[in-house]
Amino acid sequence: MIQRLPLKTLHFIFVICLLIYCIVQVMKSENYVTYPFVYNHLNDLVVIPIVATIGLHAIWMVKKNRQLRVGIIGLLSLVMLYSLYFEYYLPLSNARYTSDFWDIVCYAAGAIIFYIAQKLP
Repeated sequence: MIQRLPLKTLHFIFVICLLIYCIVQVMKSENYVTYPFVYNHLNDLVVIPIVATIGLHAIWMVKKNRQLRVGIIGLLSLVMLYSLYFEYYLPLSNARYTSDFWDIVCYAAGAIIFYIAQKLP
């Protein structure tokens, strides 16, 4: 028997973030001209809610407990991991990548969005 998923608000935000990510990728592939924020920071804003929701589902599958939530330490670790990898390591090793403080702010904002969304009924 399939159980209903808890956290409907979180899953709604997950779908919205996934749609935003896909739309931005299509816009990039079609060379659509838009505001710089869309190409430079919008995907950074939605990536943490996407990855954290997928991670939450993995935790649910392993632990078989849908009452578990991702804590502040887990989200801070995820933001730190993304920040170190994409804003420190990759710019040093590949000229295609650039380091940007505002990307880190977007990662943190995405973590806040995820944290609040998983607390809502």
